[in-house]
Parts: sequence; C-alpha cells; structure tokens
Amino acid sequence: MEELKRCPRCSAEEVVPVVYGPPSSEMVGECRRGEVALGGCTGWPDAPDYLCQNCGHEWREDKAGS
Repeated sequence: MEELKRCPRCSAEEVVPVVYGPPSSEMVGECRRGEVALGGCTGWPDAPDYLCQNCGHEWREDKAGS
C-alpha cells in the first residue's frame, strides 16, 4: 500500500499529485474529482510534485524536508 502523503506545511492529508502536459479528458475528470492538480502544459526543473488542497502549499518531493 502506498504511503499516505501529508502536507509539510499544515500536515493535512488532502494532498494530490500535480500532473503536467496537455490534459486528456481523463485527467480533467480526475482534476474535477480532486484526485490530481493540473500543473500546466510544460513542467520545469523545480516544478512542484504535490499540492495540498487544504492550504494550497505546493512542493517537490525532494525538497519536502527543507
């Protein structure tokens, strides 16, 4: 079972992955259901991996502890 993600700012469990690229209709549906966050058509080296739906904080997995 995958480890539950928590927001490093507020400790909420309402965390979703941020996905990049042109959104498919499936991705749009996932976004509407609150399963993912759409990050735009192109990612960049420091683009966030996760979004907290509670406080709006975005972060990269490799910088969660900083």
